[in-house]
Amino acid sequence: MTGRPPLRLLAVLLVLALGGCARETVPTGEALYRRHCASCHGISGRGDGPAAGSLTPRPTDLTTLRMSVQELMQVIDGRAAVQAHGSSAMPVWGEVFEQVHLDGDHAKRIALLTVEALAEYTARLNPNNAPPPARE
Repeated sequence: MTGRPPLRLLAVLLVLALGGCARETVPTGEALYRRHCASCHGISGRGDGPAAGSLTPRPTDLTTLRMSVQELMQVIDGRAAVQAHGSSAMPVWGEVFEQVHLDGDHAKRIALLTVEALAEYTARLNPNNAPPPARE
């Protein structure tokens, strides 16, 4: 042993020294989906969640939805109207996620990453959608 701290320890200390990075983590897409979407769209995404029966229009069956992650991000974010999809009865999740982190240093960035994680998971609910490209 050389007396130097392990590289992993240095990495953890660097992250902690940078401040908000360690505090502001984005949950997984699946966790976000289960928390914010499953009550309407159902766990499997078929539009059969426990709240679906009381909604008009009925929630979309996400297992048949053919959209790119970018298109899904626009729909989930909800702040810009997506012409091809008509009006949306869904909450404007972009604003919701931004408000959750409003006191943080990077609220807009965290909201965007949250919407992206949710869109990537939602895209995978349709087995015919291609998986998103791997990040470098």
